[in-house]
Amino acid sequence: MKFFALPVFLIAALLASSPSFATQPIPKPLAVQVQNLVTLLSDGNAVGYPKATLIQNTKINSSQEITLAVFTLEGFGGGNNWAQYIAAFSQETSEKGKPHFMLIDVMRIGGGAWRAIQTLNAKVAATAKKDETTIVIDTLENTDDDPPNFPSKKSTLKLLLKNGRFSEQ
Repeated sequence: MKFFALPVFLIAALLASSPSFATQPIPKPLAVQVQNLVTLLSDGNAVGYPKATLIQNTKINSSQEITLAVFTLEGFGGGNNWAQYIAAFSQETSEKGKPHFMLIDVMRIGGGAWRAIQTLNAKVAATAKKDETTIVIDTLENTDDDPPNFPSKKSTLKLLLKNGRFSEQ
């Protein structure tokens, strides 16, 4: 039985590291927009952590889509402080036929000793009111017993995107 387990483990490890199973790469125009936000939100010390950026293309209704990006800045004040942000973008096509991501809004949604988003599987829906969208994201929150960078309590972040502005519900 031990002889069989090793090859199965090796095959599973190879499949997991295969490019076909890798996470979706961030389109270059979106990566540029996220980097612009990192520069804007940095205190001069904080830098982006591109490997931790999560993206999700979502349909609000049959005629409207948004792209969500959760990204991390680390090193605020030259220390070990970090923060997570969510940004919403509308995808458009330039006159030259190239994709362009236009920023709708950005909001801080996590950070050390507070809350973290580890996977982005947002549930997005239009509300009955015009120009309102609800966004629900699974998160982890810190408890009093958790180290700052290791939240353990499962939670849900509920956002409202109303008239192009985020608010937490």
